Amino acid sequence: MKRHYRSCGDRGEKLKRRRLLAASVLAGVSALTLANIPAAQAEPPTSGFERLDSVVNRAGFRPAALNPDRKVRVILQLAGDSVGRQAATERLSSAARADARSALENRQNPVRSAVRGLGGTVNLDYQDAFNGLSVTVPASSLDDLEARDDVVAVHPVREVKRENAAGVPFIEGPKTWGDLGRTGKGVKVAVVDTGVDYTHAQVGGSGNPADFENNDGTTVEPGTFPTAKVVGGFDFAGDEYDAGSDDPARTVPKPDPDPLDCNGHGSHVAGTAAGNGVLADGSRFAGPYDADTPSRQFKIGPGVAPEADILAYRVFGCEGSANDDVIVAALNQALKDGADVVNMSLGSSFGRATSPDSVAVDTLSRAGVTVVASAGNDGPGAYITGSPAAATRGISVAALDATSPTVPAANLTLPDGNLLARNNNGAELPPELPVAVLRTSYPNGPVALGCSVDEFRNFPGGVEGKLVVTVRGTCARAARAVYGQQAGAAGVLMVNTDTSYPPFEGPINENPDTGEPFEVTIPFLGVRGVLGTGATDDGDRLVAADGQTVQLAATEAPNPGYKSMASFSSGGPRSGDSAMKPDVTAPGVSVVSTGVGTGTEPATISGTSMASPMTAGAAALVAQAHPDWNPEMIKGALIGTANATADKINGYEPRLAGSGVVDTRKATATSVVATTAGGLGSLAYGADELTRGVAQSQSLSLRNTGTRPVTYDLAGAFTGNALGADVSVSPSTVTVQPGQRVSTRVTLSLSGSDVRNLPAATTNNFGVVNVVRGVVTATPRTPGEGVYPLRVPFQAVPQGLSDVRTGKVSGGADEKQIPVRNSGAHAGVAELYSWGLSDPRDVVAGERDIDVRSAGVASVPGTDFGGEASDRGLLFAVNNQERWSTPASTEIDIEIDNNGDGTTDFIVVGIDLGAITAGAFDGRFASVILKPDGTVVGAWEATAPMNGSTAVLPALASEVGLAEGSSEFTYTVTTFSLLNSGVSDSAGSAKWDSHKPPVGTGDTATLAPGAGATFTAAVDQAQLARIPVRGWLVVAFDDRSGNGEADTVRLPGTTADPRQVTGSLPDAPKLEDPQTAVPKPKLPLEGVTNPGG
Repeated sequence: MKRHYRSCGDRGEKLKRRRLLAASVLAGVSALTLANIPAAQAEPPTSGFERLDSVVNRAGFRPAALNPDRKVRVILQLAGDSVGRQAATERLSSAARADARSALENRQNPVRSAVRGLGGTVNLDYQDAFNGLSVTVPASSLDDLEARDDVVAVHPVREVKRENAAGVPFIEGPKTWGDLGRTGKGVKVAVVDTGVDYTHAQVGGSGNPADFENNDGTTVEPGTFPTAKVVGGFDFAGDEYDAGSDDPARTVPKPDPDPLDCNGHGSHVAGTAAGNGVLADGSRFAGPYDADTPSRQFKIGPGVAPEADILAYRVFGCEGSANDDVIVAALNQALKDGADVVNMSLGSSFGRATSPDSVAVDTLSRAGVTVVASAGNDGPGAYITGSPAAATRGISVAALDATSPTVPAANLTLPDGNLLARNNNGAELPPELPVAVLRTSYPNGPVALGCSVDEFRNFPGGVEGKLVVTVRGTCARAARAVYGQQAGAAGVLMVNTDTSYPPFEGPINENPDTGEPFEVTIPFLGVRGVLGTGATDDGDRLVAADGQTVQLAATEAPNPGYKSMASFSSGGPRSGDSAMKPDVTAPGVSVVSTGVGTGTEPATISGTSMASPMTAGAAALVAQAHPDWNPEMIKGALIGTANATADKINGYEPRLAGSGVVDTRKATATSVVATTAGGLGSLAYGADELTRGVAQSQSLSLRNTGTRPVTYDLAGAFTGNALGADVSVSPSTVTVQPGQRVSTRVTLSLSGSDVRNLPAATTNNFGVVNVVRGVVTATPRTPGEGVYPLRVPFQAVPQGLSDVRTGKVSGGADEKQIPVRNSGAHAGVAELYSWGLSDPRDVVAGERDIDVRSAGVASVPGTDFGGEASDRGLLFAVNNQERWSTPASTEIDIEIDNNGDGTTDFIVVGIDLGAITAGAFDGRFASVILKPDGTVVGAWEATAPMNGSTAVLPALASEVGLAEGSSEFTYTVTTFSLLNSGVSDSAGSAKWDSHKPPVGTGDTATLAPGAGATFTAAVDQAQLARIPVRGWLVVAFDDRSGNGEADTVRLPGTTADPRQVTGSLPDAPKLEDPQTAVPKPKLPLEGVTNPGG
């Protein structure tokens, strides 16, 4: 399965589990009684389950449990500083760098030999930005490699995907050229992407398409490359390279010296960052660049830094994806070649600061190179923003729509009335067209994606002359318009996968998936989703019109996305430590730039890939204006001067937008910059589990590079719900002398009562996280040229802790009483499951969020799931050793053998919903029931809170082939990291009976601090002899993660578990405010590099 996706998914009817009644005990379930202690409440759990209707496995997903024998590609981080890290601490001559590189190569040789001895191969080696090797080895050999003294860490090789006439003025580019005279001249901008079409006029080429056609992209013909504009580069990939290909030969890069682009993405990016502009007559624009430049007539407007030089590093083939070991190799080369700014419009979801590409970015930054990268196109789900943009010292860029307040539209007259669609390429509309609904199977299969010509050609009777209805997912949006026209369709309509309209594309001149030049002349329409859910009825009405004729009339429609965050832009915080990412925002919807192979023509593309080069261009202007500034100061200028007012962005949300929209003019002119510890550029208070009030302080520094002292007043303000938190700055007024730096302390605090009132853990579920966020603003008392208000975002993800513990089990042979009490600071919900499996702490450090500790299952009446009375609801609970940031970075496979033949009949998979429905992560963790062939039987919203360690996966017994009289089954639990394909954990197998369980389960109790209750659980001794269980799991999502979230309760007569309290239950602690609590626990800065600065 690919490791980077785009967002998509379906939601449906809401359903909560009900508390089971005492009368049900004889049926083998459990009941709840209230203990004679304060205020426990017996009620449905706060974590309700939603049935997810219309879920179709359009992505061809297969559970990882079905592929146990596999080789994996990993990066071995080796002992010793890289050349770049050595150069950051002392100046190294070219000869010294060469000596250091050679010494590292020699030290890597024993590891190379070890890899080959384990049956593996060495793919790439690194010495400059990173010290390590990319290798392919059997998954079973990873433990041997990690045990070596010369191996510091084993990192996954993750698959990465590619992620200006209106946009450049929106970020004040022309004002920077005209007012300040900064155009990027003398600055080298490296583009790590699909290469660059250096024959195109936008990047200094001849503008003759024949020069592109006659160029052999595998070799450098005399006089073709480098050019005066594209001054260097290299192809690390080769045309056929595709890391995600099913053909093993295509997954191996074939480097060559010519970085000519055969896809188009990199050329578009280069043109946005540093293109010179192409006038309406097709001639190359040579300036002057000033505030009047936008008034000229352009085919393609100039990039943000139009006189900067370009370095082209190709890391993708003509189509498909790349592995991040190739990215690290390109960063190595950029450092060697003297790049000043690097742009990477690419990434992998769920980015961490510790991934090799992020580490390489930090190394480049310390060595003096500013690195800018796209945040990702996976949508606003929590913790989904990608790497390498996740690097602490890198600049992560989100996207917003800066196109126009109105867009072309089509008024469709259907048999049941009118419907508004966006005309997303602005094509001329025919007066009427018959509707053809593309399906995965005919006549009544799910609506298809339209991601190949064959899908269109397989429509019964053909699509010629028809308006073909498809659904968004897997391939680029505009690709289905290309495929549809190639199959003869008269129009293509795409139903979106959320309730918004899909973004406006503009003219479509190429297939964005393959880079193939192709002019789409048929209408490409878009309507709101979601199919089959009732969220809107746009798509369902079109499906109902299949085979009928609709009338089309051109109109204009308001653009509700104008000045708003793009629906595809990936959301923070950063996975692993909850730091602020993205950092800033720039235009990324329908951006016009270089059209590959066309000589002078434009292409229009949307994505954070387009926002990133705008910011890279802005960084080049700042670097030109301040050649003595280091990357931390350049980053501070971009973040500090960003604009979050309604003039630039609607509904500003720091978790999605960082500090706001880049203001190139102010970032270049400012003489004072704000910085924070470790080069992060924002204040990260982390994700902490709190038992009392807390106050944590962090440092914010102001550095004055100007010629006069500046006095600032500093204050913090929250965005959205502060969850009771307070923020203060001390000192709140500072004067910064020229050439000096002054530091202040920003304190974020929560009182004991605030902690008690924090939202329940289960509200941080299905892509949602509760975040305390805001901005500290430093306001100058005497503003003027170069002296502006400066912004520093802050963020924290606090969780109030309950402490639900079990007491000594009592009762007779057929019925047990299990007392529970909450001695924590926060309310908790205790939920009762059987305890079927236990597993030791046996997964490598850094991946223990997939390390299973215990697992079990509960049975509840089918009616609680909205099913038949004869059915049963099954709730599979899996508790892991350590917490994840988001469960969507994990796959949990529960294989079901429902007939005892030792083979898997169904699989209940805990997985990111978008991975199933669209082949694109969207951050929403679901329970999907699959047949081994990948057919979806059912789907439910899982309960697996952010920053937790326990997942509950629901399924109806009937969905896994169980019924009264044939209800016994074996379940096997295996977990997999989606961040590291070589890491998994098998917890073994256990038995259960959905209709005749051996022990009672399924009850819940909500417990206020200090409150208790007693579960009464039936024990069927006859069933227990056939279906043994260890006892019970008492799951409490608000407890401390790891073993705290799932107490293991053994049946009497066995050894007590360490978490089980065998004596009296402890008293609840008193809550304390920060003013009186000693000592004060601190919110950790997990994973933030160099917190001391």
